[in-house]
Amino acid sequence: MAQSKSAESGQGPNSKVRNRGQLTPRRDPLTGLFEQDYLGQQVEKTLLRCRQGPLEATLALLQLENFYEIRSWVGKSEASLLLSDIARLLEKSLPDKAVLCHCEHYEFAVLLLDECSLNARLITDRVKLAMQSTVSASIPPQLELKCGIGLAKLSRRIPSADVVFARARHDLGLGHHRGDIPALQIPAETALRRLRRALKENQLRLSFQAIACLKEDGLQHYEIRTSLAHGVVELPADVLFETAVQNAMGEAIDRWVIEQAFCVLRQNRRETLRLTVSLTQNSLVSPKFFHWLENRISHFGRVAEQLVFQISEIDVLIAQHHMDYFCHKLNPLNIRLCVSHFGCTADPFRYLPLLRAHAVKLDVSLLEKLRLNPMKIQQLKRTINQLHETGLRVIAAMIDDMSLLPLLWRSKVNFAQGYCLHKPNSAMNFEFLKDETLSL
Repeated sequence: MAQSKSAESGQGPNSKVRNRGQLTPRRDPLTGLFEQDYLGQQVEKTLLRCRQGPLEATLALLQLENFYEIRSWVGKSEASLLLSDIARLLEKSLPDKAVLCHCEHYEFAVLLLDECSLNARLITDRVKLAMQSTVSASIPPQLELKCGIGLAKLSRRIPSADVVFARARHDLGLGHHRGDIPALQIPAETALRRLRRALKENQLRLSFQAIACLKEDGLQHYEIRTSLAHGVVELPADVLFETAVQNAMGEAIDRWVIEQAFCVLRQNRRETLRLTVSLTQNSLVSPKFFHWLENRISHFGRVAEQLVFQISEIDVLIAQHHMDYFCHKLNPLNIRLCVSHFGCTADPFRYLPLLRAHAVKLDVSLLEKLRLNPMKIQQLKRTINQLHETGLRVIAAMIDDMSLLPLLWRSKVNFAQGYCLHKPNSAMNFEFLKDETLSL
């Protein structure tokens, strides 16, 4: 997996000699790079170092998005040579201390440390341009190599390499969704100061985005979004919640949103209304959350049964030892559970038995570039069928292209959500499907 100048001397992590009685990890025969299990080991070691003291480290996932299409044009043998050339180019383009591996599905992953981690986006963007310019000479003129990049910073709060890879894959999917426009960079101190002020001065605000059932179910589903203003520019939701979680303020936001959701449900008096609230990792592990929730439910009554709690698959991995207690306490309250970002880990079905979920929301990485890869469409259909077999309903979110809806419908997705249907709004004004009978 890793290739570096230190490895050439036999002293680095890629040394070909035996190290402390262990055999050198397997190499991919096509690219000569180590396989993903080796990088996973290096990430685990780096996480341990993060817990021992300050350390900058970033995992970058580089995906050759349309390599399947390129292979269909140039042939399997030529594509294999091209992939080998890309691997050598990556070795030359990346810093000496970078740990590089070849993953499945035309992906590469690299661990960047120290100064390289601080400049991870700059480094990976430079590598991306180098790959595209080099490969363009070897493929038909009507094609262009498309490369996506997902980044995940390592920290002492992350429990395992699985979580790091999941965050990188999720960021990769978000990159496609935002058109690879870099996320707004806001200093952590500024974000924290803004968040504290917002909580103190009640500056959080709600919006609602419809979750449309592709087959009328008689209900109106909305997800509650939370945001706050940052001057004239909004503080992005991912920055808001990441700042809150890192500073143990996520539960305070969750409580505020739930309280607002109860008020909305009581004011609307619509039994067909369903509101989805995303919970942070802080609430999942809090010993006080359910005591507070049960107290508020006793005040608001049965409207609580119109709530859906949404938790991220990434947080399930982090808080998996708390999930049995969480679900045990949630179940008698008749609040339904949805798992978001489903599929951002290597084996998402492994974690479903920990939960008593009613629905999953597919990670954007499962939906990106579907039309370019028929194999991906088939994999999506198999995943959805497997979820249906376990009694789970499936939501496809962040859908911006209306033409994707027929494909999702044929794949038996239950719900769709995204800007092509309904942008988040302060009012719940989406026109849901209705079955109507016409008489002459």
